[in-house]
Formats: sequence, C-alpha cells, structure tokens
Amino acid sequence: MKSNHDTIAAVSTPRGESGIAVIRISGPESQPIIKKIFQTDKKISAFRNRRVYQGWITDNREKIDEVMVTFFFSPHSYTGEDVAEISCHGSPFVTKRILDLIIKHTARLADPGEFTKKSFLNGKMDLSQAEAVADLIHAKTEASRRVALYQLEGNLSDKLAEFSQQLVQACSFLELELDFAEEDIQFTSLDDLQKMLKKIDAELKKFLDSYERGRLCREGVRMAIIGSPNVGKSSILNCLVEKERAIVTEIAGTTRDTIEDVLDIEGVLFTITDTAGLREVQDPIEKEGVRRAEKTLKDADIVLLVVDGSKSLSSEDKKIISRIQKQQKKLLGVINKSDLRQQISADKLKKLLNTEEVLLISALTKKGIDMLINSLKQTVISGDLPMHGELLLTRERHKQAVFRTREYIHHALKAMNEKMSQEFIAFDLRQALDSLSEISGKKTTDDILNYIFSEFCIGK
Repeated sequence: MKSNHDTIAAVSTPRGESGIAVIRISGPESQPIIKKIFQTDKKISAFRNRRVYQGWITDNREKIDEVMVTFFFSPHSYTGEDVAEISCHGSPFVTKRILDLIIKHTARLADPGEFTKKSFLNGKMDLSQAEAVADLIHAKTEASRRVALYQLEGNLSDKLAEFSQQLVQACSFLELELDFAEEDIQFTSLDDLQKMLKKIDAELKKFLDSYERGRLCREGVRMAIIGSPNVGKSSILNCLVEKERAIVTEIAGTTRDTIEDVLDIEGVLFTITDTAGLREVQDPIEKEGVRRAEKTLKDADIVLLVVDGSKSLSSEDKKIISRIQKQQKKLLGVINKSDLRQQISADKLKKLLNTEEVLLISALTKKGIDMLINSLKQTVISGDLPMHGELLLTRERHKQAVFRTREYIHHALKAMNEKMSQEFIAFDLRQALDSLSEISGKKTTDDILNYIFSEFCIGK
C-alpha cells in the first residue's frame, strides 16, 4: 500500500534525448539509496546539504553513467524531506536504467505530482501554491506566466489569510458573547460586525469578478471561426497563424472537420478553431463536420463570424447569426473579401449583430488582418496584461469556494438584520471560513487532492 512516507523517484525532465536529464529521489531512504549506487573517487564521510558531488552510478561495480548528485536535506528541500537529484546524460535508456536501479533499492515510482503533493502535505506550500506550480509548468504566454508566478509567491494565500483572520475574529466575538450571555457583556456591536462583513464581501466580489479574466490568462481564449461555406474561414485561420494550416479551395464544404491552431496575441493565448460551414447537409461526413462545428461554437469564449462581402447576406448567414446570438457569445463580425465589389453594408451588419464594430478584411491580400488581431485582444481582455501584484482568480475550484463563502456571509448578514440568535450568525461565519479554507487546502478531501495532483506531470 502506498504511503506519504514512502521514498519515491522519477525522471523530472521531459522524455526524449537531451544533453542531461534529472532524476529526483525524495524520502527517508534517499541518502541510503545513493550510498549504495553512487561511487566517487573522493572519500566522503557524510554528504553535505546543497553540495554537488561528481561520480558514477554503478550496479554491482558495473558503471552505468557518469553523473552529478546534489543533496537537499529535510526540511530545506522542495518536498520537506531528504531529496537527492541525479544529473545524468539524457539518453532515455540511461535514465531508465538508473531509475530501475533506484526502485530496486526500496524506492517506488512517483505518481503524477507526488513530489509537489509531499511539499503540500509537509507544509512547504499551500494548495493554491501547489496549483500554481502546475500552471507555471504549463504556462504558454506571458500572461499565464505572470498570473501563475504571483500565485506561487503566496500572494493569493496571504490575501485570503487576511479575510480568514477577520472571519475568525468575528466568530470569536460572537462566541465570547455567547459564553458571557448571562453577564450581558458585549465585545463588539452588530453594526461594527456588519461593516466588517460587508467589507470582506465587497473584496471577495472583486475576486469573483476577476475570474473570467484570470481564467483566460491561465487557459487561453477558445475562439471559433463560424460562417457559411466558402466565406473564407480557412483562409483567415491561415492568415492569423501565418502558415498553411487549413486547405483552401473554391469548392464549398472543403473543411469537413475542425482544424485547430494557437496564436499568442500580446501575451494572451488564443486557440483558434476553423469549422465546417454551418448549413443543412445530407452527406454523413459533412454532417459530422457540421455537428463538430456546432460543438465548437458552444464551447467557444469568442466567435469570429465571417461573411462574404462580395455577396448579399443569405438565409444561411442569418440563421447562423441567430444561432450565435441565442448562445450569448462574445461576437466579432468580419466581412471578408474586401478586395472584391461589396454587396454587404458594414453598418447594416453592425445593426444586425447589435455590435459597434464590424471589420472589413481580405484574407487574400491580408488587408485588415493586423486590425483583426488587435480587435480580438480588445474584445476578450480589455486593458493590458496582468501586472505583477494583481490578484486574479484563475480556477473554477477557487471561484466556487469564494462564491460559497459570500453566500454564508450573506446568510449571516440576513440573520443579523432579522435579529436572530448569535448562534446562527456564528455558525454561518464558521461555514464561510471553512469554504475559504478550501482554497489553501486547510479544509479539503483526499478526492480533491488526488484530482488536483493528477493534473501534474510525473517528476514534479
């Protein structure tokens, strides 16, 4: 049976050939294992903390690889346990041979994220910081890096700790008054308590309001290019990503599947999906393409609606517009083929879309593409990149915890207004405190922990 006190090991660098690879060992057997498999010319009576030793990994005196070994002793290590890191040559065969040897000497293979999980369980970081580690590993843009790093530094944890302390203080006042009810002693007025709770609630609302922006910084923006067949959707995708990503022909219905690529627009990651033209079809393959296009539309954060400016709006165009508007998506209208004689009025399309901006572009000549890229950023995220020091909620788990915290605070305020017993008010505030503590991991379940750390790569 697995235990949090097991000695674990894994390759912490990516798979494949490389100049070096790093194998990490964490747990009480880290030093004993290294002493059994590591051979050095220098006489070492005892390994020293944060020192690098050069030598050979050997198996029954057979040299496997020349390596550098670094020790980090408990509690001054990433996991809070004794840790050894072996820097070896980056051959997949070599790393596997060394890892197999380590496991042979009482260690076991680490689960995904288990090193970071040990760090959390040993109090080296809280749960929100552990999640930030995963976010930093997966960061693909400057915005996602900044948000993850600020959370990793503990700034979100510190701010939430302030709120928690204020809730603890409020609960303490109420519970003290309950203890001294017979003496009729009041430690704080309900008016002061209401002001405190309303202030906390207002700050938590700012966090909730920041979630959409934080999520987009962390996950990126899902954008669907939607329109009738042959309006130039695939050509626009190719222009945006600056490569021939999608096949372009004059034949309507060329795109029968969704085609996806990514674009970094000033630090914001856009995942752009070109879709099959939305229309009524009988061909089973094209019908599946239309179904996937509809799913992409449903999942999108923003929709780029493309119409052919060289033709009047068709009934299909109008049906597509109606379908998008029913889903209440962020919408950017584009009139393509501006190099041809225009049959569509931009003002008329603005009115139909109920938007202030419709772009006139030509995917053929690339005219207007720069303007489109700028409009995409402004449509999704107004303002600049998140600055260092800006707190943003980035995860659904955090959002739900803050939402529940505010609900309990609202219950407490309502109980005060209705002159209910202070026992009920204190209970609601304790519930609010528990909900807020879920973000840091002070109150959580094994299922939540297992889910969070399963998102990590093995070796981190």
